[in-house]
Amino acid sequence: MAKKDAARESQLAEGKKLLDQWGVNLAGVQSQSTSLVSLTERVGQHPAADLALAALLGDYPTPEAAQTLVSWEEKTQDKHARREIHRSLYKLSQKGIKPERAVEQVAARPILAPVEPEGYASPIDGRGDRLVWLVKLKVGGGLNYLAAVINEPDGMQHVESAELTRKGFRDMREDMNTRFGFTMVALPWRYCDFLMHEGYERAKGRGLPVVEGYPAHRSHVLSTPAQPAELPLPSSIEREAVTSDPELLATSLQLFQEPEMQRWFLDHERAHHYTDQIAQAQESPLILNRYQQQDRMQTVIDKAISEIFSGVQGGAYARRLEETAVYFAATDRPEAAKRALAVALAMKANDYSGKGIPFCEGLVRQSLAMHMHEEKQQEQEQAQGSLIMKPAEFAARMRSVQQHRHGMR
Repeated sequence: MAKKDAARESQLAEGKKLLDQWGVNLAGVQSQSTSLVSLTERVGQHPAADLALAALLGDYPTPEAAQTLVSWEEKTQDKHARREIHRSLYKLSQKGIKPERAVEQVAARPILAPVEPEGYASPIDGRGDRLVWLVKLKVGGGLNYLAAVINEPDGMQHVESAELTRKGFRDMREDMNTRFGFTMVALPWRYCDFLMHEGYERAKGRGLPVVEGYPAHRSHVLSTPAQPAELPLPSSIEREAVTSDPELLATSLQLFQEPEMQRWFLDHERAHHYTDQIAQAQESPLILNRYQQQDRMQTVIDKAISEIFSGVQGGAYARRLEETAVYFAATDRPEAAKRALAVALAMKANDYSGKGIPFCEGLVRQSLAMHMHEEKQQEQEQAQGSLIMKPAEFAARMRSVQQHRHGMR
């Protein structure tokens, strides 16, 4: 069995187990105790379950199942799900069931009409970096490729251009998925061009020499000036509806369940400032019990939220979350997209403050916990290799000895 077939069978087996746990099976669909609408609501909850759902629909030979598969195919960017959908549609076609597909009216295009570029973007990581691509078909074949790393709030960090074959570009997209675990989603090219240009202007204003070659790199792909572009959210996600739904903000901690958000942490330098304050509070002889320590820790956390999610940095986090909403929408996660947008809009409404926003407090708490754990591990490793005791360690040792002596009397 080929590696790809083995991987598919493994994913299908995993997905079928999940469907069994959810109470979803072919018998339920055939008896109509499970509706096709309820099946589509399961799409996007787990990649393996998506494959199993697509395979299940292929075993239900009805026009409704075929139309459900076609609608799914038009929306999803997941290549593995698309392949399984194609297999199921082929299986249904062998039984004489062919879905209706919308016929697009394509206007006649002049022979020498310019070819539109394509734009792609990655999710934003915890440091605020994202990868943005522009590609355009070359005369005579191949692609001109422009890539940039854009940081929020620092702007463009890296830029490069190259000539690629179509296969080379496809391989590069797949490599991003297999090696780094994220998908480069297709976005309007004008928006990607705007992200690059704006990032370049910010970096240029800070005097970063690394981006000096950007105009020359861009000229290989585009010759017209970049234009402002709006955030490409789908029409199904309305800002007013998101703002008026308090449940989205209240459940914003669920964003950390998304794989891309699990990489969001404060950097060590920023977190160290607050972990030091917590450590001092824990070691202070003036704080006698754990309730006082918890109060002091909450004071430090509140201070961190106030300082981190304010001013320029607060604006950067709001924009990161707006971009994340676009990414989630493009990868068929509408609820996650709405939550990310709800946090961004709440921060803007609070003058870029994170106060009272569960997501912001969660980000601070999990970051400080991680860095405190790492610092404690480093201290233990250093203590094991050192013969010199710190004053606090010596005092703790002496207290232990004295208590032991009293216990022996």
